[in-house]
Amino acid sequence: MDPTFQLEEAQIQGKILKVIDDAQLLDWAARERLSPRKAQVMALGREIIPARYLKNFEAMSLGEQIRLCEGSALVCGCGGLGGTIIQLLARAGVGCLRLVDPDVFAPSNLNRQWMSDTKALGQSKAETAAERARTINPFVDVESHPVRLDEDNAFELLAGMDIAVDALDNLAARFALEEGARRRSIPFLHGAVAGWWGQISTFMPRSAYSLETIYGLRRQRDPAEEAMGVPGPTAAVIGSLQAMEAMRILAGKEPAWADRLLYFDGETGTTSLLPF
Repeated sequence: MDPTFQLEEAQIQGKILKVIDDAQLLDWAARERLSPRKAQVMALGREIIPARYLKNFEAMSLGEQIRLCEGSALVCGCGGLGGTIIQLLARAGVGCLRLVDPDVFAPSNLNRQWMSDTKALGQSKAETAAERARTINPFVDVESHPVRLDEDNAFELLAGMDIAVDALDNLAARFALEEGARRRSIPFLHGAVAGWWGQISTFMPRSAYSLETIYGLRRQRDPAEEAMGVPGPTAAVIGSLQAMEAMRILAGKEPAWADRLLYFDGETGTTSLLPF
């Protein structure tokens, strides 16, 4: 790093490490002709901590933060679940986010979808979410794909990704994403919400279980679920828990919900953890 930088110091996990702010790190990346993502990984490798990640420690180690910054996630769906997931993964420093959603924002999205506002109505969800993620963290590579994920394109959209995150609202696309993730041998993180209720499950590549364990042969959403609506907090809770699971896996930790279903009941404020 440039010896003229004015770096502060912080005690992290019993060691005194240097801390660099965004402006200096971006300046160094530009002068060295490095991508911002590469620059931050190099800084972390030299035990220089970007100030934006200080609050990630002591909750995670330096090595785990580096793995996050080197990691990549496909988030399919940029609405209620996806908007929460995308923001949290960007803030955590996940190195590459690939965002997939064919839709545009509508007024009915404003109650729960973090990437929507009155100025974004009619605009692409994937492109708006990507722009927002870049604003949150310029050290993250962000791709937007305003396309509908299906059986024909899931495998290609997952190329180079470390995890697949399901923030979808329909079963056909969920099953296509799961199949693509299994073919790519990467974890598949499922999340779904309806009304005050939500659920999460993680399927590792060699799991004996799958979405069929939850949904059986059904491939269409139950009309009763559609009628429940989705209050904003429900999507935020489930999306936050999905982001936490993604961070655990990308950082090299064990998944919390592999081969079991976490069921959240917002009416009673309770959760149930159901093994398959």
